[in-house]
Amino acid sequence: MKKNHILLLAAFMCGTAWAEDNNSFYFTDAAIKPGETTNIELCMRNSATDLTCVEAEIQLPEGLSVVCDEEGKPIATLHANRVAGHEILTNVLDNGNLKLLVCSVSGNLIGGEEGPLLSFCVQADEVAPKGECVVKTVGESLIVNSEAEAFYSVGVAGNVLITDDVTAIDHTPQAIDNSEAVYDLAGRKMNSKHRRGLFIKGGRKELHK
Repeated sequence: MKKNHILLLAAFMCGTAWAEDNNSFYFTDAAIKPGETTNIELCMRNSATDLTCVEAEIQLPEGLSVVCDEEGKPIATLHANRVAGHEILTNVLDNGNLKLLVCSVSGNLIGGEEGPLLSFCVQADEVAPKGECVVKTVGESLIVNSEAEAFYSVGVAGNVLITDDVTAIDHTPQAIDNSEAVYDLAGRKMNSKHRRGLFIKGGRKELHK
């Protein structure tokens, strides 16, 4: 293999590891009644705080659909404590997935290291089957830092409960201790002490045999 090919492969592997070690998305759980609407939060955990732009594609399960405004644009709101001087661009793709782009023309940074980044509005069909369903990111979510370097984050999934009892879920996000908490490569927190495989703890990969 040529030397320049080796360097290119090494750079790609470093970029992938940077995204997995330092940045990941996750959803807060939500509950919704058939025929009604609710907001789903897309959160971001990033120990590298020099990020300026993120892009993600979100797939909704059968029975849930994106709510749009009068102009036909999906309704989504940025969380002010994470972003300042940013704007959000939204679109529903031909396959029904929701496309989100958070960016700043001034290069403003995304603040904080943990918590909700944005919320988007969904509606449950009147005849939506009751029970737990999954909302998830698909493809590779794009992350851009202040040096205009692009990285990619692994896909994640969250739970939405369609039920007549929306009090069944606590919508309040819980604080996370990043120094001790252990996550899988999809950003899901691992509760069991008996783990095997590759995990992330304190922003670093650990191999548990």
